Amino acid sequence: MSYRPKRNRGRTTLVLMGALIFAAEIAAGILIDRAPLKIRFPAVQKIIDSLRQMKPARKILFLGSSRTGNAVSAEAVTEVLHESRMADGIAVFNAYVNAGDPVVMEFETDQLLAAGIQPSMVVIEILPEVLSRRNLWLHYHLARQFRWPEVWNSLPDAYLAGKLSQVIATRFNSVYLFRSEFQRWAMDALKLRLESANLRDGHARGRRRANPLEPADAAALKAGMALGRKNVRNYEIGGLNARALEKMIERYSKLGTTMVFIAPPVSSPYQTAYKSPLDTAYRAYINRLGKTFGTYFFDYRHRLGDDQFWTPYYTTTDGKFHFSRLLAREVIVPLLARTNDEKRSAPEVSSDSPTKPGIAAGVSSKAGPRQGG
Repeated sequence: MSYRPKRNRGRTTLVLMGALIFAAEIAAGILIDRAPLKIRFPAVQKIIDSLRQMKPARKILFLGSSRTGNAVSAEAVTEVLHESRMADGIAVFNAYVNAGDPVVMEFETDQLLAAGIQPSMVVIEILPEVLSRRNLWLHYHLARQFRWPEVWNSLPDAYLAGKLSQVIATRFNSVYLFRSEFQRWAMDALKLRLESANLRDGHARGRRRANPLEPADAAALKAGMALGRKNVRNYEIGGLNARALEKMIERYSKLGTTMVFIAPPVSSPYQTAYKSPLDTAYRAYINRLGKTFGTYFFDYRHRLGDDQFWTPYYTTTDGKFHFSRLLAREVIVPLLARTNDEKRSAPEVSSDSPTKPGIAAGVSSKAGPRQGG
């Protein structure tokens, strides 16, 4: 008797296997949403661990992306504080995160405050493109910190940014997506050292082409002109970034934390993207936040020469230390001095009287925007 395959059984088996795989991916995604921070977003966990080891009660944190990572030296800022005799009891820490826009900063703030880490001052990187409704780094957020509720709320922004396919990938192929994070966690837990293709840095080769110690050539800087215009095309302030920023600074305002917005340096070709009316809308938005929350704003986009950049928006090592000392002298030290003066002049209150804690206890949130640079 010859074997005759049953087509209906084959189709049923195929459908059942597909459904099983789909259900397994959904279940894995739910489990990954509940995974520890050191698996889901290890960079933020490292920041929390480092800050827990710092003894000074007053902490000055720099929040931002790799631009802040490249442009700010906590050591150089601390050095200026020592020179100004203001370093006692103060710790300066660069809490930047790669692709760290306001969406990431709000998440980082939630994690810091949940861990009992309340900064006395936050210096926040704000450039026009990170306020755009067309979120440049949404694909990172989908993979690192977004869970189902955040994914659902991000769908309009994902559509606008052309990232709907990545929404599907991160939610329905999560086992593959997070394999590297689980491998790294397992290796750390078992204290193993293992070379794996999944753990290699895919951008390392590109970074080796440029040297942070050397200025970029004219061609590399000129490429920043096209990059900057691409980053701000169809510019409109709003969406996830604006909502996250306002929620974050509202929390810090209630805690009495001094909030400083910094537009970090970029090369002159990259600056060409910041033309009116874009820049007008950007400054008007920052001014509105200043009037509402009493934030400060300092514009340093133009303060470094092109010979101090090794990419269109990454400072060289020399540029980093120059900018850090400049920022400390012109912004950090004066604000600390002002705060100290306000504390000395503030009237004493009884223990049962309400007051705002933190470095800016005497500053009214209705004081209006402070600008400089």
